[in-house]
Amino acid sequence: MKIIAVIIILNFVVAQPENNEMSVLPTDTLQINRDLSQIEWIGRKVTGEHSGTVELSEGWITTNDSIIMGGKFIFEMTSIKNMDIESPEWKLKLENHLKSNDFFNVDSFPQAILEIKNHSMPNENDIDAKYLLYADLTIRGITHEISFPYQLEQSDSTLIAIGKVDVDRTQYNIKYKSGAYFFDLGDKMIYDDFTIKFTLHTLPF
Repeated sequence: MKIIAVIIILNFVVAQPENNEMSVLPTDTLQINRDLSQIEWIGRKVTGEHSGTVELSEGWITTNDSIIMGGKFIFEMTSIKNMDIESPEWKLKLENHLKSNDFFNVDSFPQAILEIKNHSMPNENDIDAKYLLYADLTIRGITHEISFPYQLEQSDSTLIAIGKVDVDRTQYNIKYKSGAYFFDLGDKMIYDDFTIKFTLHTLPF
């Protein structure tokens, strides 16, 4: 009877999957198509707003079953462009100001980095719910965690991620004309939050 019991126990143990095998999820690494992808910024002040673009130096994501699991994006801050000012003179003036020490200080910090750390799934009962990403954003050498929703679409053999995120510039030591640090600015105040809107295309897989 003891021998039979031992055989039954051994058969049960062998039949169980190893925990390590269950915890490892297959992932695919997809490079971002920089030519098709677009990153827009919007900065707001009391009297209006300005908008423009910034280019990716490189980027990639890891996916599992068409869900973003991780990734890294390097933004070329020297590429900041304004898209709403018609005057070439004032357009260049704003671009140079954004690159200066008052804002992104691109001479010392030519790149910003976003590194995706985690994600959360939408509520199955909410058909309008979006996936949520958690990431570390580094600007001017300062890193803070941010989170933002996104939608993922598939077109032929590529994935397209669409979303936007508001960033508090003062967390990255960008305090120029911030109402939180300077008083009596009146209509010269610039709001602390700026918005990044993105449409990212992967290379074909």
